[in-house]
Amino acid sequence: MLRTRRKLMVAGVLLAAFATAPPATAAEITLSHAALERVVWQVLLTEGGRGYLEGGPNDSCRYAFVQEPKVTGVGGRLRIRFLFSGRAGAQVGGRCVGPGDTFDLVVSGVPALARGELYLEDLRVEAPDTAYFRLVRSLVESQLGQRLRYPLKQDLDALAAARGAPAGFAISLQRLEMSRAQVDDEALRVSLDLGLDIR
Repeated sequence: MLRTRRKLMVAGVLLAAFATAPPATAAEITLSHAALERVVWQVLLTEGGRGYLEGGPNDSCRYAFVQEPKVTGVGGRLRIRFLFSGRAGAQVGGRCVGPGDTFDLVVSGVPALARGELYLEDLRVEAPDTAYFRLVRSLVESQLGQRLRYPLKQDLDALAAARGAPAGFAISLQRLEMSRAQVDDEALRVSLDLGLDIR
């Protein structure tokens, strides 16, 4: 229920920015770094504040997860610092044998929009160059690349349907394109081109 409320809250803020816009328009939305952290919690940290990239809460020998996100902006890129913990072990004689580690991991990328989803383009992962992380680097990069996506259009459509249009009107979002994204020390500022169908 808390996750659903977070999702509707984020989408509600965005929808309010253009709910009364004409059928073809542009909108600029500013998402503070704190708001983006809530988006990361919503889309990734779904297991008690952890985002499992391998294994799950009941796995104690082979797992990898991120937690405690902190969003900043540097050089036009969004950066998300996580606390990463993982183990690449195997059960041998009733004991877990294999390397594991806990360290800060930084994911960065350029905000982009495709097929209605906000995501990070040119994704980079920075972590200590340990023997353990070399084992799991490709898993971490592919999982974070796939899962750090926010279904913006889907959530806006769902929220518009849940709230309903003003009496006598039906509003649907037909087009959602990003014309510009700017990252600074305080926020992500996104310029969107919108196509609304009002009937």
